[in-house]
Amino acid sequence: MQHASRIDHLDGRILQVVLESSNSSTILSDLAGKIGDLLLADVCIVISIAAHPQSFHDLGYWQKNAAVLPDQVIQQLSCISLDDDDSIQFPIIEPASPLFDLLEPLLRSIFPTVTWLGMTTRFQHQTNGLVLLLKQSSTWTNSERELLTKTLDSMAIAISQVQLQQQANTKTRYQNLLKNLSREISQGYQPRRLFHNCLAEICSALQVNQGSILMLKYQNPLRAKGRGKHTVKGTAKIAYQWNSQPGSGSHAEPSFSINNSALCQKAWQNAPNCLYFESNAPFPDLTNDQVHPSGTALLIMPLMGKKTSETDTAMVLGFLVLQHNFPRRWSEDERDLVDWVGVQISTAIIHHQTLNRVQSIVDERTAQLKSSIDMQAKLSAKMRQHIEQLQKLNQLKDDFMNSISHELKTPLTSMKIAIKMLRQGQISPEMREKYLNILEQEWNREYGLIKDLLTLQQVESGELDYSPQELDLNQTINNLTQCFTLKWQSDREINLVSTISEPDLKIYTDADSLEYILNELLSNAGKYSAPHTTIELSVESCTTIDSKDIVISVANIGAGITPEELPYIFDKFRRGKGVTDRAVPGTGLGLTLVQYLVEHLNGTIEVTSEPFDNDLASFLTTFVLRLPQIQPSIS
Repeated sequence: MQHASRIDHLDGRILQVVLESSNSSTILSDLAGKIGDLLLADVCIVISIAAHPQSFHDLGYWQKNAAVLPDQVIQQLSCISLDDDDSIQFPIIEPASPLFDLLEPLLRSIFPTVTWLGMTTRFQHQTNGLVLLLKQSSTWTNSERELLTKTLDSMAIAISQVQLQQQANTKTRYQNLLKNLSREISQGYQPRRLFHNCLAEICSALQVNQGSILMLKYQNPLRAKGRGKHTVKGTAKIAYQWNSQPGSGSHAEPSFSINNSALCQKAWQNAPNCLYFESNAPFPDLTNDQVHPSGTALLIMPLMGKKTSETDTAMVLGFLVLQHNFPRRWSEDERDLVDWVGVQISTAIIHHQTLNRVQSIVDERTAQLKSSIDMQAKLSAKMRQHIEQLQKLNQLKDDFMNSISHELKTPLTSMKIAIKMLRQGQISPEMREKYLNILEQEWNREYGLIKDLLTLQQVESGELDYSPQELDLNQTINNLTQCFTLKWQSDREINLVSTISEPDLKIYTDADSLEYILNELLSNAGKYSAPHTTIELSVESCTTIDSKDIVISVANIGAGITPEELPYIFDKFRRGKGVTDRAVPGTGLGLTLVQYLVEHLNGTIEVTSEPFDNDLASFLTTFVLRLPQIQPSIS
């Protein structure tokens, strides 16, 4: 009764483990713990025998002292070969069975002082498990052997449930992989993102430790299409890596020469089929190793390019590499799944390369179009510039013809009248003198016009002489003041007031140029001043941090310069509106020559014209001339 009770109790505990555990990876270890504890063993190992001969077995173990079973033992037990006929004849593993001869040296090498007892389990006429019990320095009694034998059915059912649950979990992982990758692919081909998701999904689904995507760059791309017996030369760049350790995904791109990797050469030759190894295949296998991903089980799936014809051989774009730290078998279903993922990655790469080529063509055409548009814009700007220059030249021609016509016709008319009057026989000496003065005055006017034109030509051609000398500004200003005061007082009752900041102010400059500038500024001031007003001429020395300048200003009150005309006041033949109608003499060259001569003397000139005392009919116009006070060099 007590023996039957222990059997029932053990069967109940076995079934309880299966019912209560939701994690198939821990059920085998829990079963090993229950059996080992009830049978007073030191070590219990439960192995789920894979139905597929190419698959590794799952293993759970328990030790009384909570020690860890060596990895070497786990690996060897996970890949033992079990003859199904032996299991039928010998449920309990006896010394006469081949399985005993296989397990005895292995267990003795790890546990030299133990005795062990083993049995196989069968479910639906197939061996599905193996149970090993070990204990120190004592033999197993018949009662214990019988008790273990009575649990065969319960253990077979429990292991079968584990296998069904693992198959369901594997199927779920595969379905989730296909669903997730299909959704990712439908959202667009972004290689980086797809590389990350593909590696994470396939490695998780197949429960491997590491995955990589390698992109190949050939030294001779044309030769790389024909995969004969020759080797291929080029570079493999790790485009993306994934590792089961959290946060180990990497975008780093180390590279290595595929000339030094026998595995790369073999995988390239084997394309489009995958190359796989169950153990002892570290990768990359380089003579000059730059990257050392660890791993013993290896699968290399070629990523194939697009065929251009039926007889064409597709180029290998790269490899999808899966690695596992322990030996494992790559089932046909797993290889088919990896092949599907490889096709999707290849399609994404081809699609991305096509988009890049199209984008490159679009960018090139866009750049060409932009260049053409820019060229057309430049040509249009040049054309507008030429049109504006032609308009300015045309306006300049009109201004020149108007000014010259007026300046020639008016003096000639006066000279003609004076000559006609002089030809009369009876003319008084006073009238003769008057007409001779008119002739002389108009001759001087014509001579001045010709002289201005010649001076303009000399300035523009750079032929104008520059003869600097030291000038006494007090004397120069006094001479000008006397000359213009006498002229303006008798003519329009205009006063000229001059002020000089220093009694003995001198300047080193070209005398003719300075005289012309001051004469022209004072002449203009007299032309446009209102009667009974005063023209102010001031000279002062201005010292700055960088230089010492002479500042001369000429200010008058009268007809001003409009804001529209002010920017063009120094243009050739440019005269203000209404000047000709008001019979104001001039050719429009005076201020042009003034500006040229000022620049010739390394100076500057500015002009302002503003309403005087809020009277919109009168303006205060001021010309400010600034000349450097250069000292003569001593030789």
